[in-house]
Amino acid sequence: MRHFSCDLCGKDLTPGEETRYVVRMETYPASVPGELTEADLDEDHLETMAEMLEELEAREELDGPPPATPERRSGEYDLCAGCYRKFAADPLGRERGRKPHFSKN
Repeated sequence: MRHFSCDLCGKDLTPGEETRYVVRMETYPASVPGELTEADLDEDHLETMAEMLEELEAREELDGPPPATPERRSGEYDLCAGCYRKFAADPLGRERGRKPHFSKN
């Protein structure tokens, strides 16, 4: 039997006793598509791709496979019902980071 615990508070999430919520997250840089120009339409893309593949194969033979890009990350987290409600209400943690404002009296 697999053991699950809440990744935020550490509570035991034994199957059947309490609902376990799974949160999957993926982050990656957003890219803005460029403008299509006449030069793009005139270029021989098949030949360019063949050259790029040859360069990639040659580089892999020398250096091994390319490293994973650090900009792209993903993760999976188990949450108990209480932590899931908190996460669903404030998924970016904005409220958690706010400090209370006290008057000067």
